[in-house]
Amino acid sequence: MTRRSLRSTYLLIGLLLGAGAPVGAFVVRFFAFPSVRQAPLADVRANKFFYVYQLVGSCGVFAIAGYLAGDRAQRLQRAEAFYQTLSEHDPLTGLFNDRAFRNRYARAIDRAARTGQPLSLLLIDADHLKKINDQYGHAAGNEALVHIANALRVAKRADDAAARWGGDEFAILLADGDSSAAHRVANNVLARVRAPAILLDSGQQLRVSVTIGASTATRVKENDDLFA
Repeated sequence: MTRRSLRSTYLLIGLLLGAGAPVGAFVVRFFAFPSVRQAPLADVRANKFFYVYQLVGSCGVFAIAGYLAGDRAQRLQRAEAFYQTLSEHDPLTGLFNDRAFRNRYARAIDRAARTGQPLSLLLIDADHLKKINDQYGHAAGNEALVHIANALRVAKRADDAAARWGGDEFAILLADGDSSAAHRVANNVLARVRAPAILLDSGQQLRVSVTIGASTATRVKENDDLFA
């Protein structure tokens, strides 16, 4: 639900609650005064300004309260989503972190065991990251990691999960992915990582490479471990 729609929903609820005020006032008068019970329409006509005041005033107050409540609820919702994202994603690359990736891996194993669908895992190591850090500095090493992460993000299929689950280690989980799909994605990753070269602040060009291992289970069992 978007921020605007949540505000509008709470505002509408406020209007509906406010509209009940004159109805409530009439019900109280109906049971409190015999004259109202005898001629209810006459009472409404005689006290129309009172009922209109009740309607406008109550709707206004409840609408404002509803709008503010909706705005606060949306802010809390957005804050929760923000912290959820922080807890599940690597701050440097934006990919899933190790904990979030392993949760998705466990769910994928369970689903594949129930459905009989294949499951593939790509384990990707950045080559010579320590050498890059030593020769060009840690900023260049971070650029290399971000470059690899972007390559994974583009090369993977839409439903695949990509993660940085170690210092220079990445992974892609291919739910419902057989060995052919795994090799296609792996080749796409290799091609995306190799080109283009990274242009450092010093003007030097840095070319990055990765090593990829692939594992596929065609008949998954609940205790299978593709990391092994």
